[in-house]
Amino acid sequence: MPRSTALNTIHRTTLAVVLTLAGVPLLLVSTPRALSQLPPTAQPLLVSAAVSLTNVLQDLASSFSRRQRGPAPQFNLSASGILQRQIEQGAPVDVFLSAGSKQMDALERAGLLLKGSRRKLISNQLVLVVPTSQRGMLGFRDLTSPRIRRIAIGDNAVPAGDYGRQVLQYYKLTTTLQPKLVPLGSVRAVAAAVASGSVDAGFVYRSDVVGVANLRITATAPATSHQPILYYGAVIQRSRQPKAAKVYLEGLSSPAARNAFMRAGFSPLPSGG
Repeated sequence: MPRSTALNTIHRTTLAVVLTLAGVPLLLVSTPRALSQLPPTAQPLLVSAAVSLTNVLQDLASSFSRRQRGPAPQFNLSASGILQRQIEQGAPVDVFLSAGSKQMDALERAGLLLKGSRRKLISNQLVLVVPTSQRGMLGFRDLTSPRIRRIAIGDNAVPAGDYGRQVLQYYKLTTTLQPKLVPLGSVRAVAAAVASGSVDAGFVYRSDVVGVANLRITATAPATSHQPILYYGAVIQRSRQPKAAKVYLEGLSSPAARNAFMRAGFSPLPSGG
């Protein structure tokens, strides 16, 4: 075999191995011409999302990757208020998904959202949970009972905590229960504290109970007792990939995504929402 032919063969073989390890189908790199026509490798979208969205976003990530023929999004999951502050401080983010309007409103006022990209995504319900070992039903007014000593609730950075405090105001329990409240940094932390028995009760979203052992819903907050629970999404103004970010955000409102949200315990948007 001529030396030039052998070198070309080695080059193509090595390239094919490298691209195979990178997850690129060999069919796309069978010839140098085909290789030259490949688009540049896309960077993963950076999605900062409320921690209560964790499971459903991870479930939907692979389908987005297949449709876009690119990498799956990378998620930064935390309390919406913490994510808001990170974006305000310049953190690299393409899409922000918030569990409340307060955080999204603040970013919009600061001019940090891509104009026209904000949208409502889904709703949820606020529920009172106890460990499964605790017998009997517990209503919101029953939280005054001496046997309930510690109640977990999200802190001021956590929208679920805001809704929980609104429920306490609705039942005129704020002052009475203040000494019992244990503020935590995320709604998932609240769920974990209740499930472990570290506290006697807690305020979480209905979706946070799905698939969690040792957690039982004992009361659902009336819709009139708090502001509507709405999740919002928007593309960040300084996104590196605004077109891909818009496509991702639109996909979260697709029928398939809505079905995934429903399976995960979320609620449809209110009528007219």
